[in-house]
Amino acid sequence: MAIPASPQSPVIDARQILEMNYAFAQTAMLITAVRLHLFTALADKPLNVRELANLVHIDPQALERLLQGLRILELLSQEGDTYQLTPLADRFLVEGKASYLGGDTLAMLDYIPAWFQLDQTLKTEAPYRDLGDESTAEAFFAPRVRDLFQVIYPVAYRTATELKLPQAKDASLQILDVGAGSAPWSSAFAQCYPSSHITALDLPRVVEQGQRQTSELGLQDRYTWISHSMDTFEFLPASYDLIIIAHVLRFIGEQRAKKLLQRVVKSLRPHGTLLIADIFLDEDQQGPKSAITLNISMLVNTKQGGMRTWREIADWLKACGLQHAQPFHVAGPFPIVFAQKEP
Repeated sequence: MAIPASPQSPVIDARQILEMNYAFAQTAMLITAVRLHLFTALADKPLNVRELANLVHIDPQALERLLQGLRILELLSQEGDTYQLTPLADRFLVEGKASYLGGDTLAMLDYIPAWFQLDQTLKTEAPYRDLGDESTAEAFFAPRVRDLFQVIYPVAYRTATELKLPQAKDASLQILDVGAGSAPWSSAFAQCYPSSHITALDLPRVVEQGQRQTSELGLQDRYTWISHSMDTFEFLPASYDLIIIAHVLRFIGEQRAKKLLQRVVKSLRPHGTLLIADIFLDEDQQGPKSAITLNISMLVNTKQGGMRTWREIADWLKACGLQHAQPFHVAGPFPIVFAQKEP
């Protein structure tokens, strides 16, 4: 389909707009396949349509239409009437695997309604919900933080193995994890520093999930979990060698974030390290695409949240007395920001 051209204008193809109009359909197909456990059903061996339909109790003709859609998405491949997983689906969409991301897929069922209220948010300046509010955040994230562990932990582990802390690997580090969630970041450091002890702070229902996660990793004896608001918790002065604040600051707004940083910096020991993990805008704030998208997401999901550049975070840390904040690129598209407290 193309708009007829006048002698003065080129042909403009409308397919890109039409593809945007139906982009939601890709998400819907993926959610449906995860809900029906199709990828897990195909994990052991390829199956034909009727065999798969019998397993998931779906009419074969209707199911084949969905399977064709998943083939177009490159999640399934087809040979004759038999379907099998592509490497992408096999790695990330088979239940029970450590790399499983199906839980994150199902979270889209809660995110999508917020996005479709974006126009109202822009008109009224009122978000669909405020995930910076602790009661809202606790209810929203408690069922999801363990799904997020699989997304975050690989990056966290590579960071923990390659970031050079002033302390030796066999040092008895004291680590504070603020807004720990399911503890992907502090778990990574716990595994790289076997003598470390972690104090993990989060809201009560989230703490329950974090305790389950760290227990399954065999780290329960290394953790002290605290159910408390990070805004009112009394951080012990000069008590920690490493403080981690991961994927928290973008939800809570600038003033609240600055106050939190001022308080936790006082808890660092001399030579201690503060690590900030988040998703950052480029310095010109024109990208990357994922950060731009999340910046819009913060409009509908928070009252005051938003994305920052790493230099903005570094400036906040400098104002707290940490003079040499810098980015550390190790995995994924975004750096972590870290700074060490001078003696």
